[in-house]
Amino acid sequence: MSSLRFVLSFMRKQKLKYLMAILFIIVAACFSFTTPLIVRFTVDSVLGGKPVSLPYGWAGALNRWQAASFVRERLWLAALAIILASSLGHAFTYLRGKLSAQVSEEFARRLRNSLYDHIQRLPYVWHSKVQTGDIIQRCTSDVDTVRRFIGLQLVQLGRGVFMALLILPIMLALDKRMTLFSTFVVPVIFAYAYVFFRQVRKRFQAADEAEGYMTAVLEESLNGIRVVRAFAREDFEIGRFNGAADDYRAKCRKLITVLAWYWASSDALCLLQIAAVFILGVGLSIRGEISLGTLLAFSTYIGMLLWPIREMGRILTDLGRALVSVKRLREIMETPVEEMAGPSRIPEGTRLQGKIEFQKLNFAYDPEHPILRDIDLTVEAGETVAILGATGAGKSTLTNLVPRLFDGYEGRILIDGKDLSGYDRQELRRQIGIVLQEPFLYSRSLAENIGIAIGDCPLEKVEKAAREAALHDAISEFPEGYGTVIGERGITLSGGQRQRCAIARALIGDPAILILDDALSAVDSETEQEIQRNLLDRKGRATTLIITHRLTGVALADRIVVLEHGRVAQIGSHQELISVPGAYQRIWNIQHQLEEEAG
Repeated sequence: MSSLRFVLSFMRKQKLKYLMAILFIIVAACFSFTTPLIVRFTVDSVLGGKPVSLPYGWAGALNRWQAASFVRERLWLAALAIILASSLGHAFTYLRGKLSAQVSEEFARRLRNSLYDHIQRLPYVWHSKVQTGDIIQRCTSDVDTVRRFIGLQLVQLGRGVFMALLILPIMLALDKRMTLFSTFVVPVIFAYAYVFFRQVRKRFQAADEAEGYMTAVLEESLNGIRVVRAFAREDFEIGRFNGAADDYRAKCRKLITVLAWYWASSDALCLLQIAAVFILGVGLSIRGEISLGTLLAFSTYIGMLLWPIREMGRILTDLGRALVSVKRLREIMETPVEEMAGPSRIPEGTRLQGKIEFQKLNFAYDPEHPILRDIDLTVEAGETVAILGATGAGKSTLTNLVPRLFDGYEGRILIDGKDLSGYDRQELRRQIGIVLQEPFLYSRSLAENIGIAIGDCPLEKVEKAAREAALHDAISEFPEGYGTVIGERGITLSGGQRQRCAIARALIGDPAILILDDALSAVDSETEQEIQRNLLDRKGRATTLIITHRLTGVALADRIVVLEHGRVAQIGSHQELISVPGAYQRIWNIQHQLEEEAG
């Protein structure tokens, strides 16, 4: 029922239209039932001269009206009745298709929009664990699987059930022996369909997961195409993708094999049943126990009964696919989103002072491998602090906790004396400018990339931020300037230009807290000095945390914090730390020695 509620939740205001689609397919089925009765009436009563014999009391009325004699003199009326019944049946079938298509497309639109909205609000830690290609596959292929089932198979399910319920009484009214003999194979087909339903569901899930992995491999290979080319790993990536594609093909082949066995065997059962009905019916007709019209009617009704029941097997297999897809979609939708609201609201137009306090802070992605241990650190408002340490010391993790990209830490983090967990996430993040280790740029214009945090940002403000990031001169060399559309992930820019674009994006909002995570690693020394001069001009306007591996990056710092193995090893100014044996002195000696050797 949870899967049903999940589907129905995206069909709001569409249920009546969907019920009308089911009603129209039922009406269409009713018109299809009348055609064999018209044929039987024409053959037995109009042409054969026998009294009218129809179910549910229709015969008495037609006999009183002498309908057979009337139609015998105007035989074209029988043909017209068949054409009219068929036309009306097809008209209602068309209306059913139109309505069910509208409902299914609207369902898919709402589901896709809800998925995208939900994914945008999921925690950063969730995104760091999932494969992008698999999520894309769920939002496209799985949504389409459910859409097809709602648009086609679910309505057909109602049609099949109704036809079985209505045809059987009509057939019983015509001849009980023929009806019992005609339905002998029905329980077998139902049991057969259920067995295949379980097999198909299991194999479709395997095929769906294989498709998700193949999509992930493709997405990863395309995003890393420059690395592939740089290291001449084309053959390796081709082999890797071929392996994923072969695995997907093998699992699809197993699925198709099961379906092929079902369709072939169920077809054989249905055809054998129809043949057996014909043999029995011909024998009874020769002996005069049933009329020729009844035999012709039964030959049509047996197909109307068996083929929808056989189709039920297909519906069950598609139901298995849809349930697997719904399960995969629910896994996303049932993942809790970030709690954005907090009790400490920041009044509109109010700017944080930017004082940051870490008190007895402990954090771990994996409980068995702690990253940060007993961090006690206070950064005053407007202060610039450089954070140094070896790779894996916890520098980026520490700064990522400030905008609440990760939660689940022990201890406390305070901003302006208020606990970080109390702040509204969006309001807090609007006050923080951050440049991540790997700056991400969109395939949009440079102006849009720089001003993306504000929206509808005036060009003058974009240019000012670009000048502070030492990027304006480089942009001026592009033929279209700030309107230049860069490639996906900023592929048309150099590494230094991407970093400077990310710095401009962080500065444009005039944040109260600025985090630069190794933001100058790809720029040359001259550009680095220009950016540092511009940041010095801003000094005091924002609390600044600078993560760096190069000691040239500490020139802006009021204090330097050295992390070792997740702990604060040293705190002080450059002059204080250079004179004290420890990690900072070792780093200084190593880099100074390398510079002398290079010089």
